[in-house]
Amino acid sequence: MVVGGGAADLTAAMVLLRARRLVAVVDAGAPRNAPAAAMRGFLSRDGMSPRDLVTVCRGEVAGCGGTLVDGTVASAQPGFHARLADGTELWARRILVATGLRDEVPDIPGVRERWGRDLLHCPYCHGHKVRDQPPCCSHTGCERGVS
Repeated sequence: MVVGGGAADLTAAMVLLRARRLVAVVDAGAPRNAPAAAMRGFLSRDGMSPRDLVTVCRGEVAGCGGTLVDGTVASAQPGFHARLADGTELWARRILVATGLRDEVPDIPGVRERWGRDLLHCPYCHGHKVRDQPPCCSHTGCERGVS
């Protein structure tokens, strides 16, 4: 069982499927990059929306025999027994938790609505399109008193 349904998670599922494993991917459908209109720096997919990439990846996983489950894992018990938020129960030999990161969006009016659109949090993904413009940087969770 793979918990998480982003591109990396679906890639892990594909590798397992090609190794002739039975794989179920459980995805809550809330990707970190949902606000982004396009991906950058991804060979062969530059400019593609993250949502479109996941759709393509899900199709490939399903085409190789993977099971796609829309849901949220609410709990996991010893023996790799997972209970989803809707009460569905799944059992697996192993669980790969690949839920990714979560951005800490500053509690400033207007920031949440602009996050990932014109307030860009990843210089590797978005830096090229704002090159030669003055940057504004923010850092949360500062441990040394410098931001």
